[in-house]
Amino acid sequence: MKNVNGILYIVLSSVSFGVMPILAKLAYNQGATTYSVLFLRFIFAVFMILYYLIKNKISLKLTKRQVVLVISLGIFGYSGTAGSLFLAYNYISVGLATMILYTYPIIVSLLSYFIYKEKLYTKKVVCFILSLIGLYALIGVDNVSLINTKGLVLAAMAAVFYSLYVIGSSCNDIKKLNSFVMTFYISVVSAITMGIAGITTNTLSFNLTFYSLVCILLLAFISTVVALMAFLQGVKIIGPSKASILSTLEPIVSLVLGYIILNQGINFQQIIGSILIISAVLLLTLDRKKLLKSN
Repeated sequence: MKNVNGILYIVLSSVSFGVMPILAKLAYNQGATTYSVLFLRFIFAVFMILYYLIKNKISLKLTKRQVVLVISLGIFGYSGTAGSLFLAYNYISVGLATMILYTYPIIVSLLSYFIYKEKLYTKKVVCFILSLIGLYALIGVDNVSLINTKGLVLAAMAAVFYSLYVIGSSCNDIKKLNSFVMTFYISVVSAITMGIAGITTNTLSFNLTFYSLVCILLLAFISTVVALMAFLQGVKIIGPSKASILSTLEPIVSLVLGYIILNQGINFQQIIGSILIISAVLLLTLDRKKLLKSN
């Protein structure tokens, strides 16, 4: 039953994250800037979670080590991911950006090789090659001149930052934290980071339409509070490897909703590329020996 709960948490997280680029794009279409959306998203999330914590009398106390880890994960993990990804939405389709982000399990595996000295066995190499071929098919040589390079680089940066976040979230000191407490502090750090970024780039504006404000509120609740809480809780229960398997739902949700709501086309080549990337992730994370070691 415990594993079932972990699975449901990750599925909920994946769907919640999957609608994130759609809500962001809808806010952008109403004139909202990237850092305004991100700053308000995290500020709203902070107050939503704080209300829950106070109501349920949950302690916000952290150890010194947890403070360092939370700040590091907030700045170099989640803020880096959100900032890079939301900027990428300005230059490339949400489907392409999300699929590039979704190469993070491959990056997690490679980082584990360098950080934890995990063996780089044949399956990992095959998965890495598959993901590269998938990205090649997804972008397409004929389309390179039509796709904004800046958007591709930003999406790739988001994948690296998120890989660091996933690795950090699985450490014992973070696992001990209540998921809502962790999400609260991640949101606080991210709000401060995005506020500073918006001020320094002179793009922090609160001149928003009612429609864009609604989109940001939904981002705060669905794609921040619910998504982060569910992901952290799921990783605690079933571990990062199994969580990666179930997270394959996220890019699929983004691709489909991007096509339905934003009218962003999907061609056969992009479908093949997406299938290759998701297959690489599944092949990597379905390694039973690795799963046993990670739990």
